[in-house]
Amino acid sequence: MDRAEALLSKGYFPSQLPPAFTTQHLAARLPALQPLWSVNAANAKAPASKPELFSVARAGHQRRMTSITNPVSQTFLATFVARHWADFLQHYRKSRLSASHPRFLRAGSRAACIPSMQRLHERKILESAGFRYMLRTDVSRFFPTIYTHSVPWALHTKPDAKRHRKITAKYFGNLIDQALRQGQDEQTMGLPIGPDTSHIIAEAISIAVDLLLKSSLKYWPAGFRYVDDYFFFFPSMAEAEAALAALSKALKDFELQINFEKTKISLVSEIVDDFWTHQLRSFDIDKGGRKQRSDIHHFFELAKKLASKNTDENVMTYALKRASAVLIRRENWVVFEAHICHVALSHPNTLQTAAQILATYKFHGYKLDSRRIQRTINALIAEHAALGHHSEVAWCLWMCKELDVKLESAGVDLVAVMQSSVCALLLMDLWISGKLDKAPRETFWRSIDGADSLREELWLVCYEAGIRGWGGFTNARVLADAHFKHLLDLGVHFYDTDATSKLLFNVRPGTLEKFKLADYEKFFERDDAEEYLEYEDGDGGYEGVIFDDEDEAPEPDDETEADEEYF
Repeated sequence: MDRAEALLSKGYFPSQLPPAFTTQHLAARLPALQPLWSVNAANAKAPASKPELFSVARAGHQRRMTSITNPVSQTFLATFVARHWADFLQHYRKSRLSASHPRFLRAGSRAACIPSMQRLHERKILESAGFRYMLRTDVSRFFPTIYTHSVPWALHTKPDAKRHRKITAKYFGNLIDQALRQGQDEQTMGLPIGPDTSHIIAEAISIAVDLLLKSSLKYWPAGFRYVDDYFFFFPSMAEAEAALAALSKALKDFELQINFEKTKISLVSEIVDDFWTHQLRSFDIDKGGRKQRSDIHHFFELAKKLASKNTDENVMTYALKRASAVLIRRENWVVFEAHICHVALSHPNTLQTAAQILATYKFHGYKLDSRRIQRTINALIAEHAALGHHSEVAWCLWMCKELDVKLESAGVDLVAVMQSSVCALLLMDLWISGKLDKAPRETFWRSIDGADSLREELWLVCYEAGIRGWGGFTNARVLADAHFKHLLDLGVHFYDTDATSKLLFNVRPGTLEKFKLADYEKFFERDDAEEYLEYEDGDGGYEGVIFDDEDEAPEPDDETEADEEYF
């Protein structure tokens, strides 16, 4: 797999979408699409299109607006970024401050991977030793406020970029700038949150800010930057204040601003790790029996208390993942499942994790309480659908599909009018597969089926429902659009009706045969069952745990340099 294919297969759609949404077909057909769309031509330019916004729940009732960009513009952008990856790498290496430059890892679950956030506290401890003060700050609304014209400024310096605005091999930043604008209706403000191409481009801008900071200070400050979070260390308050002023000035040169609400100069002695993570990590849930049942109750009581005191942190998501690292015995499943439902209702940012836990235990033969889960899911949809909270509704619909949970008629009506391709396709799938008692109304869907629908925000449902004949859509719009007709002819789908959740753990191959067991039910009654489980790795990608940044070998600049880890 080359880098452009990786960016399309593993680094395109936001990671918060349910498993049914896939870009594997698009990536596999890239070699055929590039000549059809003249992607490698000297004047290559994608037609203008609008991305769809997918609203994602965060901790503390906050939200993140991710983007589902048009596949045509994203294919052009991914190709251009991959073509100039060696140039991006050369640019990244100019800064000593970055602790987060993206890498293409063969084993990564996303295309662009960065070092684990889990090592940041230790790095702060190591690099702050001998200094008195720490400057901690970040960029206000980093991705949404990036000016696309600042991409060539970052890659070629601002004066040079302003003198050379034409697209050439040397000034490839202009090509990236143009490709970004074509994917967001020719607008110049913001990078789409979700695609890995945005992380690669944002890092290039951050590197340029690092260089301006160093030029202003006349030295590299002690410390590091992780994406747009800065941690610098100084012997005096005056030097910390001077660095803050210099950083603010450097960011303004790229039309960016310091987030003063999160800016603080403090004594190094005040550096502490998140105490709530220590408390949850140190809580050992017993491996079975009545003690495990009691521990489950106490663990979630502790998690709820910590979440109430740390409202801006992902305490409950972390708690679910921590609890899922222990095999819940069948006799204790009923209380664990009940706690999952409580957490899902009060902390909807945990739904993606909750869905994975429930799917894993169902797969391994545990009996789920469908009435309890149904109450939870229908209550969540009733609360969030009218508010346009896409991730909550999407993951509830996904659980209806995967866990065979009944969606009530009122919920069908609410979802049918949501401006979301993701929710619409999941609802249509439920109807087609016979899991709804009521047919969804098609009024809203018909209203978006216009001549330019494949260039508009809801391109995904217009294409996917169109080629499947779902929801009153037909393939007429697809056949009339040259680019999307190519996708249809090549068998490209963005929705997989047979997809399933990635399991949290699997029974080690050969285990059932070893103990002469016919199914999982008897296996999970064994006292030593946990010894034969294989747990999945971290989430991966830009937001997950991938690799440590210490003593790493340089990654290859291009395909001519072989490397087992990078590509």
